[in-house]
Amino acid sequence: MVKKLKKNRYKKWFFLLLFFNLFYFGYHYIETPSIVYHFKSVFKQLFYSPKIPTGGYVFGIDISEYQGIIAWNKIESINENKTVEFVIIRATAGKNHRDRFFTSNWREAGEKNIVRGAYHYFRPNENSTEQANNFIQQVKLSPGDLPPILDIERISKVQTIESLKVGVKNWMNIIESHYGIQPILYTGAHYYKDYLSNDFIDYKLWVANYNQVKSPLKKYNWIMWQFSDNGTASGIKGPVDLDLFNGSVSELKKYALK
Repeated sequence: MVKKLKKNRYKKWFFLLLFFNLFYFGYHYIETPSIVYHFKSVFKQLFYSPKIPTGGYVFGIDISEYQGIIAWNKIESINENKTVEFVIIRATAGKNHRDRFFTSNWREAGEKNIVRGAYHYFRPNENSTEQANNFIQQVKLSPGDLPPILDIERISKVQTIESLKVGVKNWMNIIESHYGIQPILYTGAHYYKDYLSNDFIDYKLWVANYNQVKSPLKKYNWIMWQFSDNGTASGIKGPVDLDLFNGSVSELKKYALK
């Protein structure tokens, strides 16, 4: 009898939590393509809050279609009331995917006069030239915009790491030739150390590391740090990636297109 009561109690809490999740965060089912992403993000928001690094930084966010429709008129601050000084927006992925909210996000960020940048998610099993052309077809940069950004996070299932790096370098070269400025490289701290550091040391680096550390990548130079994938921002429903630039706003703008 006691065991049965305990079992019923657990069921009660489970359904209460489920109801709360559906009621309070239910919008995400419509505005994001991944239910798995939604549940993962909800539980991280409930039980883990990001710590804002201290130092001479300016803060920003990076977004994609996973954030759904954004109220850009409300985009002002992130956790601990840090001002949003820049936003980086996913434009494309692979050889043929276009982020479904890129056009509106890009336009709204420009109208809000936030420093903005566009990034491409690199799919390691697809042709790098086709991926570069996909980005070029979708992204028109203007003076004041940040350089194009390549997001590389995974190894390939169909080619060696050496061949993959040739493809990544090919993407970078095509993009630099088209836009007249060297792209920025985004990747995780371990991925960079394990696979890229020897061949991409000359590229400006945006590194992801969600641990509570003083520096996301020791012994290597970096200009930007994605320090959380579970932040909050005014104007955005649900979690958002949090970033910082290692310097002032004026220093950030020096990297922008002229």
